[in-house]
Amino acid sequence: MVEIYRRRIQIAPVGFEVDRVVIPAIKEKAEKVYLMVHKDRSKDKATKYATAIQRKLKAKNIETELVYCDWENIEEITRVARDLILKESSNEVAINLASGSKNHAIGLDRACMTFRKRKHIHPFYPEAEKWTAWKYPKQQSTGVKKIKQIPIHRIIVPEPELTVALKAIKQDAVDIPMHKGKKGVKKKDLAKSLYGDSSKVNLTKLQRNITQKLEKTWRAVEIIQVGQSDWISLTDEGKYLRYVLKHEETY
Repeated sequence: MVEIYRRRIQIAPVGFEVDRVVIPAIKEKAEKVYLMVHKDRSKDKATKYATAIQRKLKAKNIETELVYCDWENIEEITRVARDLILKESSNEVAINLASGSKNHAIGLDRACMTFRKRKHIHPFYPEAEKWTAWKYPKQQSTGVKKIKQIPIHRIIVPEPELTVALKAIKQDAVDIPMHKGKKGVKKKDLAKSLYGDSSKVNLTKLQRNITQKLEKTWRAVEIIQVGQSDWISLTDEGKYLRYVLKHEETY
């Protein structure tokens, strides 16, 4: 059997580093490097570094492509990186965890954890040969602008049928009566969406296979009773899973 050729792809966030992007790309014979840059270009202080990286890689015949995301939003970094890995699922994908901010490192690492099939995904950390000298009492940075709390998420992903259910809940959600600010779907409507009708058999199936797991195991939904109807609403964890897992693995 002839083995299909797999291209060597790298994903690297752009911070204030050049060598830690360029040297690994050259040494590992990357054929293309996705450079993650801040989507608000007016606030991006690393544009000159991105330009320098592109110039050096072009000289080595390595293709580059800019990918935009909010570097302050870990969930968005996770989502964008995951989508890139899915896009390049037929190739070998190396993830640079060192070239950007700590937000990038967290988001990229989380993106790698969302996959069931991981053999083609290769996170790496290029250790610097030398560091800019800092001598006490000088610091590399001063002051604290803001303390940002980072949500904790599970490192495994729900079964495909649960992911489909999360998407259906998000897509069909409407305002829940007598619960201002809450959106969700009636349990009967979710059964119709997933199984075609809301028969007693399908409602039991929905409870056993979907809502019970999403509520108890994943804490992704809450059940809200309004009169005789049960409504299903996404929790913050459910919204996160729906957002990050927008595109499912199909390979």
